[in-house]
Amino acid sequence: MPSPRGPRPGFFNDGREQALLDHLLSLPRDKVKDNPQAVIEAIEEYTKTHRMMTFQPSKIAIAKDILRSQTPAPKVLVELGCYVGSSAVAWGALIKELNGGNTTDCKVYTCELDAGIAKVAQQIIELAGVDDIVEVVVGSSSDSIKKLRREEKISHIDVLFIDHWEEFYLPDLMLCEDEGLLREGAIILADNVDMPGAPKYLEYVQKGGRGAEGGTKLETKSYWSEDEGRVPKQVEVTKVLG
Repeated sequence: MPSPRGPRPGFFNDGREQALLDHLLSLPRDKVKDNPQAVIEAIEEYTKTHRMMTFQPSKIAIAKDILRSQTPAPKVLVELGCYVGSSAVAWGALIKELNGGNTTDCKVYTCELDAGIAKVAQQIIELAGVDDIVEVVVGSSSDSIKKLRREEKISHIDVLFIDHWEEFYLPDLMLCEDEGLLREGAIILADNVDMPGAPKYLEYVQKGGRGAEGGTKLETKSYWSEDEGRVPKQVEVTKVLG
């Protein structure tokens, strides 16, 4: 998701998103069409030589282990920070898997600020064959949350994945709390909390949220990927206790 303060040259919106889509569409259709894992692997291979902001497979593996332990199986996932849709594809496939292929009431809403990038993500999601449950919402994260609530598309969130701009991590979490979207048992996943870092967010979840002040009570644990080099490795996994 591009910065709400405008483009940041060298990170996105310089043609690399469309180039990725063109690359995916050039692959043998029978290899990638309606094959989420193949699409994810193709994106990962492409980004090895083309710098892009994607949720790394090692972190997806961590998240999958966490969500597989969630009871009942999660049906509604909201992602703040879609970008090209690689993680949204993973979430769509996982939600289907965890619900035994029964997609009744299953939905992944992935929020993207930039309309152009959202169009690229939508086509990648369609290529992967998860567009039946994954919907791209265009707009700022806070506006998107309010819109989903206002239009009664969501009454609650089973999994909240935060992966946009770190300064908005805490405000958006608190907005979801204020909207009554996070019920007992909900899981919140936050990426990049170590680099570039989200200290206010971490302080909030590590102290258990607002608690006595009327907010939700939280329990959190840090997980670290084994990726090499100077890359973000921490995923903060927070559970709503009530």
